[in-house]
Amino acid sequence: MVVYGGHGFFGRLVVEDLLANTDARIVIAGRRARQSPISPRVIFATSDLNDAASVRALLVGASVLVNCAGPYQLQPPILVHEAIAAGVHYVDLAEDREFVRAARACDEAARRASVAVMSGFSVVPGLTALLVQMLRDRFDRMISIRTFVAPGTRGSRGPATVRSLLGGAGRPLRVLREGREHKARGWSEPEWIEFPLPVGWRLQYLAIETAGLDAPSRDCEVQRIEFKAGSEFPWLNRSLAVVARLRALTGFPPLARLADAMRIFLKLLGRFGTDAGGVLVEIAGTKESEMVTEQVALIAEHHGERIPSLPAAIAVGLLLRGELTDRGAVPLSTWTSRARLFEEFHRRGLRWWLKPGGDFNWRALNNEADFKTQ
Repeated sequence: MVVYGGHGFFGRLVVEDLLANTDARIVIAGRRARQSPISPRVIFATSDLNDAASVRALLVGASVLVNCAGPYQLQPPILVHEAIAAGVHYVDLAEDREFVRAARACDEAARRASVAVMSGFSVVPGLTALLVQMLRDRFDRMISIRTFVAPGTRGSRGPATVRSLLGGAGRPLRVLREGREHKARGWSEPEWIEFPLPVGWRLQYLAIETAGLDAPSRDCEVQRIEFKAGSEFPWLNRSLAVVARLRALTGFPPLARLADAMRIFLKLLGRFGTDAGGVLVEIAGTKESEMVTEQVALIAEHHGERIPSLPAAIAVGLLLRGELTDRGAVPLSTWTSRARLFEEFHRRGLRWWLKPGGDFNWRALNNEADFKTQ
């Protein structure tokens, strides 16, 4: 299998997970081949994802291509097109709405080639879609889907992640409100959200526009969809909110130019933080004509920065073992069962939590049976 962007922050995490949970031989591709030893099962190759010929040559004999080379909003869809042409399954961690749309538009071509196209396998839209599906039968009608992310602070972020965050601060983004898309501003609308311990309360802000707007709104006909995030340091969140407001009013400062400095700052700041992290999905809707709100959370007590990389890594493992047989643009909400989802995340040391409607306390879920009894 081939991993583009395997040297990057999330790419390294995907490779580490695949080495721990599969027996795959991995080719890490980049514009410059690096020879730092990782494992006897890993080799390095030079390939530019913007050069179709070099991609084509590298895919000969491969079974899966994993695209971890963000930022996706700046990337042409060459990798997905070449994967389909080569008869190779394709997986990425994209959160960018237009990129995921373009990849999923290759559904018919992928079906003809008998390959799976799995785009958006990060927190949003991928993990969110799975968690929404997990709670779907607890409602007669879903009205609101909100996703909150509390990243582990101790794990530093890669350049692409920091550029994406700073690029969205103060910029217009689209959110779904009352069934229609409305414009909001990146890093605005602060809100305190309680995650299960050890994460606890986190100050969250509208972060970036994501592909999460599309699939749930189409499949569930919900009226509201949001994605919020925030670090464990409220002062850092508030500082970024002030800068975002200033940028929205004046266009200054040009935050994208500060990405490298911010990444170094976050790395130093991480020494004073924790590495616990989590994802929380809150769904509001009706059940027997009454309004109900429920929350489900996935928590990593250590190395919380892994979470966005895990849906893609799990999907690749299922493809390699022949346990995922869907072809074409694979639906985000149904590519694996709820029981398998519990099993895969538990095996990696993460814990599931549920806050049922009307309850103020989080309840630990050890397996799918626990979920069914709540």
